[in-house]
Parts: sequence; C-alpha cells; structure tokens
Amino acid sequence: MRIHHKLILAAALTMAFAGPAAADSEILEGKLRACPSDGTSIGGVNSCGKIWKLKSGEIELGRNGDIEVELRGLVLNDATTGEFNGTADGVTQVVVSLVCGGSKASVVAESDRFPLSKDGRADIETKLRLPAQCIAPVVLVREVWEGKVGGWLAATGF
Repeated sequence: MRIHHKLILAAALTMAFAGPAAADSEILEGKLRACPSDGTSIGGVNSCGKIWKLKSGEIELGRNGDIEVELRGLVLNDATTGEFNGTADGVTQVVVSLVCGGSKASVVAESDRFPLSKDGRADIETKLRLPAQCIAPVVLVREVWEGKVGGWLAATGF
C-alpha cells in the first residue's frame, strides 16, 4: 500500500513539472505552399498577382501565440517578369496573418513586418494575439508592396 502511494505521488510530480506534452503546445504546424496565382482568395485576402514558387516553408504556431516561420526560395516563377524571375522582385518585407473561420474566414491576427531577402529567405519569430478560438486556421505569408500589406504569397491549408 505504501509503495502504491509513492508511485502515485511520483507520477503526479512528474506530470506537474513536465508540463504539457509538446504536441499539446502547438495548435498549428505545417508546410507552406506558394500562391498558385489562380485568384484564390483566403479570408478576404487576395492571392498573388504573379506566379511564385517556394523551395521550402514551414510554420509552427503555439497556443500562447508564439509563431515561427521559415521561408527558403520564395521567389517569382513567372517568365513575364523578365530579369526579375527567380527573385523576390522588390518584395523586401512580408507579414504573417492568421485566418480563422472556415467558410466565413477572416484575418484575426497579423505580425509586424519582417525582411525577405532577394533570394526569398526569411526567418520569422514573433507572437500573435490569438482569439479565444479559431475554426479552420490558415497561416498566410503576405507581401508588403509599395509600403502596403498586399496579397498572400504562401499559405498553409491547401
């Protein structure tokens, strides 16, 4: 009987100090896909105007709003852009937006601006103010063009 109580106490202490499991601390983790330039609007945000490609992109969004985004090779893939094809062509900053709401989706949180290199590289670590609940979350990476936040260039969820 005494051993049984010690085992219960040991299990309770382990759970108390270990905290939540890593899987429970993230609410969204996934790969990003480049905008297909087919007019797809997500959460009221228009898609890119030109064709883009993405070598790799990943996101992790924690329950506390911490978000990490890694982009590699987010560049134009559109011959009509001439010498700018294969570059980020003047898009030097991006923001990260969280869209919630399923069929009635809208942007509910957005990051500050972060640099995007000419070769399409960005490493973003920031915190988003999350709503109490989010149905069908999608993370968008949006361009900053001519000083304004514009269409999405990469997204989760498709």
